[in-house]
Amino acid sequence: MNVFKLMFEKYFERYTDKKTKLKNRLDKWEGEGKDELCKKWNTILKSADGLAEEIKVILSSTNVDGKKSELRSKLRKFKKFYKVVNEGTKSQVRQWVEAIVVAGLAAFVLRTYIFGLYHVPTGSAEPSILVGDRVWGNKMAYYLGKPKHGDLVIFDSPTFVYNRKSVFKSWWQKYVGLPVPLLGMSPGPINLVKRVIAVPGDWIEGKLEEGKPVIYLNGKKLKETYVNPYPLKYVRRDLGFFRGDLPFVPRFLRRTYKEVRYTYVPGVSYEDQPYYHMEEENIVPISPEIDLIHNWPHTPSIDMSTGTVRDSFGPIKVPEGKYWVMGDSRKNSQDARWFGLLDEQLIHGKLSFIIYSIDSEEQLWLLELLKHPINFWRKSVRWNRFIKRTDFSNEK
Repeated sequence: MNVFKLMFEKYFERYTDKKTKLKNRLDKWEGEGKDELCKKWNTILKSADGLAEEIKVILSSTNVDGKKSELRSKLRKFKKFYKVVNEGTKSQVRQWVEAIVVAGLAAFVLRTYIFGLYHVPTGSAEPSILVGDRVWGNKMAYYLGKPKHGDLVIFDSPTFVYNRKSVFKSWWQKYVGLPVPLLGMSPGPINLVKRVIAVPGDWIEGKLEEGKPVIYLNGKKLKETYVNPYPLKYVRRDLGFFRGDLPFVPRFLRRTYKEVRYTYVPGVSYEDQPYYHMEEENIVPISPEIDLIHNWPHTPSIDMSTGTVRDSFGPIKVPEGKYWVMGDSRKNSQDARWFGLLDEQLIHGKLSFIIYSIDSEEQLWLLELLKHPINFWRKSVRWNRFIKRTDFSNEK
């Protein structure tokens, strides 16, 4: 019984200390007219004191051994009373801080090991995945298995260079990723979505046949029905909210413009495009030659800086821990043809479904709402892509 006695004495001593502090707080609350709150806590203290007396009676009795089960139950209940009283002695500020810390830790664990919510920043996976899609990444998918052919995987950009001068800043980039200029925190890598074409042990080769890029996997030509069959259009989009070079405003909030390439369905008006809302005045004119080289499907992708045809490569045998990934929109994808084999450690998880979708280049959709409060609901929100599982199949 010494164990039970020592346990009770330990918690009773702590309880007595917290009770004294709580009593002082109750005296203050009574002066502030918080009668109901005082009544509640006095009831709790009365119950705890009564339970403590019951435990003392059992511990001083001659038949303690016969009351082990009852004693154990009462000790557990008293321990809970102590925790409640301990919470009551904390200030509201401390309770909020602890709640935020606990919630932050829980979110970190869930985001790091269970699932992730990702914003798709590029159109490399069109038309399966669009810019502005918010997708669910299942991180548990590869705990017991490995990425398979046809999986759409989410991963950190392989070309991103972390801050190696500061361990904390490097950690911030990897696990938080949000830019905080005032604290010197730089953004982390963007998350990319590509399709797994070859896994460890596969032989992969890219060829041009009759002027069209084709992929051979283990000597067999792939029938890639998921590859984007539509051309691309250059579109001018506005970003940010605040005009001018304001020193204390993060860069992503400053008003700027950029030219992007979006999937365009020929024969359909700009207003009625199924993937992106376009306006004729925002279409960037380009020469037919440049249009043919960069934007039309089933034509070679050429690195203009070197003149290299990126669709001709291999044969390459994929080693362990590496994957060959490519975007479905081959004319708009910086993928393994450019950065080489993808390291397995960069993969976050498997894309499971689209949660919701906003036709915007903004990192925060709230900025799009502020800029276009009416058209946001009519044109920017893609209602047909809410809780949507796209066809991610990989027919060979």
